[in-house]
Amino acid sequence: MQPVTSRTESFLTPGPVSRLGFVDLSERRVSAIDVTDDLSRRFLGGRGLGAALLLEHGRGVGPLEAESVFCLLTGPLTASGFPLSNRLCFVFRSPATGTLAWANTGGHAAVALRNMGFDGIVLTGRADLPCMLVVADGSISIEDASILWGAGAVTATELLLDEYRGARVLAIGPAGETCSPLATIINDKGRASGVRHGVGAVWGSKQLKAIVIKDRQSASRRPADAAAYKPVLARVHRKIRESPVLSPKHGTMAVHGTAIAVEAMGLDQAMPVRNYTTTVLPGYLGLGGHRKSDEVLVERITCSFCPVQCRRETGSTGKYAFQSEGPDYAQLVSFGSNCSVVDVRAVSYLNFLSYELGLDPIEMGNTLAMLADATERGVVDRGLAWGDVDRMIDLVRDTAAGTGLGAHLWHGAAGAAARLGAPELAMCVKGISLQNCDPRAEPAWGLLNATETYGGAAHIWCYGDLVHAMRHVGVRPLVTPDSSPRQNAEAVKYKQDLVAVLDSISICAFSSYAYDELDYCDALELIAGIEMTPDELLARGNDVIQLERRFNMLHGLRPDEDGLPERFLREPIPKGLHAGRRCDLEPMLDEYYALRQWGRDARLADHRAVARIR
Repeated sequence: MQPVTSRTESFLTPGPVSRLGFVDLSERRVSAIDVTDDLSRRFLGGRGLGAALLLEHGRGVGPLEAESVFCLLTGPLTASGFPLSNRLCFVFRSPATGTLAWANTGGHAAVALRNMGFDGIVLTGRADLPCMLVVADGSISIEDASILWGAGAVTATELLLDEYRGARVLAIGPAGETCSPLATIINDKGRASGVRHGVGAVWGSKQLKAIVIKDRQSASRRPADAAAYKPVLARVHRKIRESPVLSPKHGTMAVHGTAIAVEAMGLDQAMPVRNYTTTVLPGYLGLGGHRKSDEVLVERITCSFCPVQCRRETGSTGKYAFQSEGPDYAQLVSFGSNCSVVDVRAVSYLNFLSYELGLDPIEMGNTLAMLADATERGVVDRGLAWGDVDRMIDLVRDTAAGTGLGAHLWHGAAGAAARLGAPELAMCVKGISLQNCDPRAEPAWGLLNATETYGGAAHIWCYGDLVHAMRHVGVRPLVTPDSSPRQNAEAVKYKQDLVAVLDSISICAFSSYAYDELDYCDALELIAGIEMTPDELLARGNDVIQLERRFNMLHGLRPDEDGLPERFLREPIPKGLHAGRRCDLEPMLDEYYALRQWGRDARLADHRAVARIR
């Protein structure tokens, strides 16, 4: 395969998102597209711009068809040096759910991409042979990657770094190559927390193994008024230092990472245990942030322009020998509490193994929990016993290969449960599994997952203030156990709108534990020249959600898919602090739909966002 290269004529200017690389793998064509100022100001970047692009160009195309559109996008604050503005957003149609989906990843790739001359890359087509993209100094080239096909995601990254020293690498593993709905993309050998929805399968369907980005970590985007910007920057740094959650010295999630949520959720008996059959886990501290820091922490690491350092390089020797990043809270409960495992070394190894194979460790763990539940109920012979780590390791490998029982698990929790004849055992919404906590103990969490655009896969690091238990680790909850359906609906809508706009400006949603809406507005005005009030900021988030809803409706979303598994609605929690509780979803849904101006038949009442791209 001869490389194909396109070079931009100039680097980016300050202001909103301005230049995208367009790559057609079928035609082996690479070009640069200048985004109009009007479009970038309306949709900002990241998730918002991606939703607009998919609605305009990806309508009616299956997730794994050659013509499917995949967007990899930064935002208007990327490479500005504004604290925590480092997210890279993937927007695509999910092969796991059929919905529009997005996934965020941190690290350093977003800033590197911006500094190489692109605010994002839009992919379509399917290569004849395995390929990769190389982004460097204003150019994108399509290169042969046949030698890497079949390699693990971590192994492929290491091989690429031998050739492209100091670069940033995104890669898929064998699960992506076979287009498993569990497949993910691994960023810098160890970042896939939050990268769900079968995104790796989309790359695999296009025969795209990796994207390599030459690294330059400078603040190339400068504020127009440095004097006015200086006090804003000082203000947000002060807020970070004073935050009980984010302070680098004493913040709970800074010092111990998101794993500290285990302590909160275990204490309040709200975590998923044994495929959500209970919420009580004796010995839960064996998975917690303190135990992780004591047993597997190598060092705290961080993302571009982030003083928080919530990321964790981890490692171990002996039976569970590995060196990687993570696990975060979501993996600790998916492989851990939900499978009745309380060994942080074992869970960390399962997380690493998933990264190497290119599997989403959250969906993988929850799929194994479903299997253990099915085995205990006699649905499956010789499946999986609760807590059997050795068997779990074998099944993770079999899932990536699609062999043995792994041929069922390859489809994810929902697909595997259906194939085993027990669909009711999949704790999924819109085809993807819930994570983090039990909706019967935390009702707002149930409403959030029932109504998220992409199904039940909301992340606690984005939405921790919708979980009352998180008060134990310094988060100020927006809800209480006594919140009414209306109050829960208001809190969920507010936080969804905020997260949608933060995903669009590509700033880490962790920032909301310290910043307020005015901080984001000031940064947008001084760095990107985008003026808006806090109310207008939240309205942009609502517009993004309306766009996503419109896309899903056009692709067959039904009103009854805004729901939860029957286990949460019909089966009471059997014991503990929340014994007897169910999730009373319907009154919250009624209030939520009224706030969104959606009828209960799911027709949109507010078409303003959709009309903007016509």
